[in-house]
Amino acid sequence: MKFYLTIEGVTKLKRSFLNLKLFSIIHVPEILEEYGYTYSTIDEYGSFIVSNHIKCLIKSQSKSKRIRGIIYSNPLVNEEILPNLFETLAQNELITEVVLLDDYNVPKLKYLYHYFDEIIFFPAYKKIRLIECKPIKNLTR
Repeated sequence: MKFYLTIEGVTKLKRSFLNLKLFSIIHVPEILEEYGYTYSTIDEYGSFIVSNHIKCLIKSQSKSKRIRGIIYSNPLVNEEILPNLFETLAQNELITEVVLLDDYNVPKLKYLYHYFDEIIFFPAYKKIRLIECKPIKNLTR
């Protein structure tokens, strides 16, 4: 199963891709809101609770027979978050690849490309299925 990482929200995902019902979307701002936090008000305890909830979601959704992949949407993804996320994913043998989703024309995550083996760009013109996207193999890694 592939794990997709992006900073874009659910709205952009729905505008770009067909057949998202086969993918689980973990949208971090929604989870923060569910627990009554925002990015600016979260403390260490809240961060621990939210992190554990996300780990449980990844674990349970990766076992689903219906889901083909997990999309992790966090607008504040940066180099500090990635090691913890990669460590969590490495413990899950059902997740085979971690793929970065970014814009082609205006890449917002270019500074993170070297962490990923595969990069997929959002479609420019029409909606397509996520599994139909042609991945770019990262040669700089």
